[in-house]
Amino acid sequence: MCVEQAPASDVVKFTLPTGDPGFSTADTVSAPDEPVPTTAAHRQRWAVDRMAVAADDQVLEIGCGRGVAVSLVASRLTTGRIVAIDRAATMVRLATERNLSHINAGRAEIRCAGLESADLPAHRFTKIFAVNVSLFWLGDAVQPIDRMRSLLAPGGQLYVFGERPTAAHATANLTATKLLLEARGFTTARSSAIRGQGQVLTCVSGTPIG
Repeated sequence: MCVEQAPASDVVKFTLPTGDPGFSTADTVSAPDEPVPTTAAHRQRWAVDRMAVAADDQVLEIGCGRGVAVSLVASRLTTGRIVAIDRAATMVRLATERNLSHINAGRAEIRCAGLESADLPAHRFTKIFAVNVSLFWLGDAVQPIDRMRSLLAPGGQLYVFGERPTAAHATANLTATKLLLEARGFTTARSSAIRGQGQVLTCVSGTPIG
């Protein structure tokens, strides 16, 4: 299913309640299999909701950190599976501890690897996502984007999420990511949400053309 390209004026904005629990720039570390605290993972919860993860989705997360999004995605899966990668061994250990029950049930797999070196099956994933991964708006991201495209199943989508301190930063990141994905053969759609503390959550989703 293709996503129609949204013109700059069509960015969809959602205002989140100002009374929402406070945001922390670092995810709270929970004990193994402990439910994710509501105050710990605002951007990850928003991201997973935006993706509308289905029970049979095959999902890849790039840069999983402490594994908060892995927990949120895996809790929605039955026959589906999430594979999460991160370059940092410490983050992989924490993510693994957090998600032991999902790993043991076969719903999640967490690996210490970079995207360029990870052994991943081509045309497998229905959803690929990253949260606050700067390669999408900084530096040379051509090869990583091409790799992600090769990993998507037919009709699959790539989601790039971010959280920026101001509307100007958010607009710059949305624009940079949109142009990058379109240059690599994706149609794109954009959305953003304004948090009570001024933080702006952003999403650019892309579907390969052809």
